[in-house]
Amino acid sequence: MHLVIDRLVEVIAGAGGISAPAGNLGSRRPSSGSDIPAVSVSLTLETEKSPAIGRFIRSGDSLAMSSSVIEVKASPDTFSAGLKSLRISPLPLRKNPSSTKREFAADDLQVRNVTDPANPAPYLMTGNPVRKDEFKLDVARAQIEFGAAQTEGEKLELTHWTVTWRDEILADRFIGSMALEIWANSFNQADGIARNLQDVLRSSRALLREKGFLKLHPFSLGPAEHLQIDPPLGSAIPVWKQKLEYRFAFEAEDGGELSGGVPIKQVNVEMDNQIVETFSIR
Repeated sequence: MHLVIDRLVEVIAGAGGISAPAGNLGSRRPSSGSDIPAVSVSLTLETEKSPAIGRFIRSGDSLAMSSSVIEVKASPDTFSAGLKSLRISPLPLRKNPSSTKREFAADDLQVRNVTDPANPAPYLMTGNPVRKDEFKLDVARAQIEFGAAQTEGEKLELTHWTVTWRDEILADRFIGSMALEIWANSFNQADGIARNLQDVLRSSRALLREKGFLKLHPFSLGPAEHLQIDPPLGSAIPVWKQKLEYRFAFEAEDGGELSGGVPIKQVNVEMDNQIVETFSIR
């Protein structure tokens, strides 16, 4: 619920025209003279009309193009000992979404020699590579096989399509009423802030939609009243207060953060006590 108030304050503070400091906008009521003028915001939710709270929107996983520069040297994660094959990373390997070919082709994966960044040399994907700058793609093993060994110390740029693993996207929807209490030192100040606040919210509809407000409609304007607030220390402070009320519907998406983890290289399998054999999947 705090997110609703935070997003509203962002709109009000960003628009300007309200003679209350940004620090005096929010869910806190004033408790001292330095807190005035202020606009305090409170919410009353109608949860029975909010069936969308926490509902699933979509999977966060998405296709993404990956590009990396790899130094040619033998490594368990990249080049083989003979420097003729290269493991593809990150996985899984996916086709270019704009490709029209069924099989993997140059649109889906590219290799360039970028040892000299000013003169990158593209490699050719072929079914039968014989030269150093030719290669074929082993999709099942997610591995590139070159026609000849690469030169140690050189640098290759690998570009391919993969999947970014993300958390699921959820939506939180809140429906209810919103009270905006204006606190000021005089009636004229309270009246001016109230009028400017209404103008800001009326003229910022596009920005409010961007911030998650599906609806924000005024339905009540209370009379300005003169009263006192009692600070923790010191004498009572005379103030003017006026309240505006709005009906609102708010929805915000949450989730989609990148999931952590590393590729699984081996899965050990244990049998029950009746079978003595063991094996692993690599």
